[in-house]
Amino acid sequence: MPGKRLLQGVLIGLVVFMVIGAYTVLTETPLLQAGPGELDSSIGHVNVREVFEAHPDTMTAEMQLSREAQAMQEEMEEKAADLSEQEQQALIQEYQQRLALREQELISEVVEKIEDIVAEVAQERGIEVVLEAQNVIYGGEDLTAAVLEKIND
Repeated sequence: MPGKRLLQGVLIGLVVFMVIGAYTVLTETPLLQAGPGELDSSIGHVNVREVFEAHPDTMTAEMQLSREAQAMQEEMEEKAADLSEQEQQALIQEYQQRLALREQELISEVVEKIEDIVAEVAQERGIEVVLEAQNVIYGGEDLTAAVLEKIND
C-alpha cells in the first residue's frame, strides 16, 4: 500500500500548504488585520453645487459679473453703431468671449475657496479622499453640512 501512503502524504502536504497560505493571507492583508474602528470610511463627499450656491462670494461674483456685463453691453452698443452687420456679429462674439472668460475667473476664485474649506474639513475628520456627491452611489461620509458650517463661520 505504498501508493495509498504517498497519496495521504500528498493530501496532508496540500492541507498544510493551504493552512499556511490562508494564515499568510490573513496576517499580511491590512484590511483583514484592522481592529475596531479601523475600517471606517476615509472617503467623504460634498454636494459642491449646494455649497457653491450658499457661498457668500458667489452672490458677490454674480453681482460683479452683472455690472461688468452691463458696462460691456453699453460699450459694445456704442462701438457697433457704425459697423456693418458682419462686424457687429464679430464684435458681439468678442464681447461674449470676454464675458465668458471673466465669468470663469470669478467662478474659479469661489471654487478655490470652497476647495480649501473642503480640504480643511476633510483633514479635521481624517478623510483622505473627497468626491463630488453626485458621483457617490453608496457609502462615504457626507461633508456638505460641515463645509457649509465652516463657510458661514
